[in-house]
Amino acid sequence: MKVVARVALVLLSAAVLERGLFSQLRIGGAAADILLLLAISAGMVGGPDRGAVVGFFAGLVLDLLGQSPLGLYALVYCVVGYVVGAAHSAVVRASRWEPMVLAFLASAVAIALYVVASFMVGRSGLINPHLLVVTAVVSLANAVLVPFTNRTLRWALGDGAGSRAAVR
Repeated sequence: MKVVARVALVLLSAAVLERGLFSQLRIGGAAADILLLLAISAGMVGGPDRGAVVGFFAGLVLDLLGQSPLGLYALVYCVVGYVVGAAHSAVVRASRWEPMVLAFLASAVAIALYVVASFMVGRSGLINPHLLVVTAVVSLANAVLVPFTNRTLRWALGDGAGSRAAVR
């Protein structure tokens, strides 16, 4: 129960930060996606299962705040959280740069997956030159911020968040 309350607090705080602060800090018309970063960090810190669960709820929070079809972000973030957790646990010897590179790549994949999922539900007009700017800004911002969110999610998920994560 303690873990659920901590993760809910982190998700609520991230939603406030994303809508209140990061939506105002735009580069080229694009802003950082902190809720996506939480899904990525949960996969790194807690493994594939916890990454999927936190990713689902982070996406659901974003679905409730935005105007996308309900469940689209939840689906994408759930898949990304799971894949990041699986990829991170498959790494035998991680370097200091591995979380940043993984966050960068996972962010780019998440945006591409969102575009594909949007296309599947009938939304169009997402593929344009601005998509490259959005991908670059979100990926770079998430790569820079991942050490902070990893530390936060290590606290939120508790001691059982994974033995590899506790070493870093």
